[in-house]
Amino acid sequence: MNSLLTPAEKESLLANWRREGGLSGNALKVIACVFMFFDHLSQGVALNSIGFQVSRTYSSLGVPVFWNVPMGETLGTVATIFGRIAFPIFCFLLVQGALLTRDYKKQILRLLAFALISEIPFNLCLSGEPFYLGHQNVFFELAFGVATVAILREMETRFDGRKKSLLQALVFILIAILCEILNFDYGLAGIIAIVLFYLAAWSRRRTMTMGLFAFLFEAAFYGMVYLSLPLIYAYNGKRGRGSRYGFYIFYPGHLLLLYFLSLWI
Repeated sequence: MNSLLTPAEKESLLANWRREGGLSGNALKVIACVFMFFDHLSQGVALNSIGFQVSRTYSSLGVPVFWNVPMGETLGTVATIFGRIAFPIFCFLLVQGALLTRDYKKQILRLLAFALISEIPFNLCLSGEPFYLGHQNVFFELAFGVATVAILREMETRFDGRKKSLLQALVFILIAILCEILNFDYGLAGIIAIVLFYLAAWSRRRTMTMGLFAFLFEAAFYGMVYLSLPLIYAYNGKRGRGSRYGFYIFYPGHLLLLYFLSLWI
């Protein structure tokens, strides 16, 4: 069986998130994709050549500033700040999807397949070169995130007590180190965020609390990351309308669009 939860456990999970109104999972994905687009717009090579980029001017605290700097840097920094809203939403939806899917192994393989498809577009957008080993696209991190959740969940059902805790800690450390070695998009911090959302998956309030801790690594520089939490809080436990593969196609597609924009500019 490649499902992490029994039907009864899935129903229990969804029951804790159901609410009138709110935002469906697909609605959250669309919102996250919009913010991600602006993030990559400011960080990619497309508009950097005309000065639209994250501010290279820093305050005494080491925080990028967007006043008394060229307009392009102001707009670029604002786009990046709002772009930080995307990743927490993707982490949350990833965990929910991993727990609710009928086959988490297919989910991992699908993420890895699109990671390979997206790598050259990612490199072209962010560095202008087709091959760049210094940074890997987010699909790799998300695939490892699902694998981490699956292993932790499996250990919860097979072991108990100190042995379970030690094995889970060991798995987490090994995967986190691997993410750093392979230069995944968010590295250790991304895996921490995914694990924290997993630990809080059955509680809306606990998810908010874990979210505060999960993104401390970005809050000092981009406090807007926490605007993702009210959006996650509004999740209504429904999938909503939309293509199952919409995000998978959008990710490499928007990266290629931004790269071709750089050629035109």
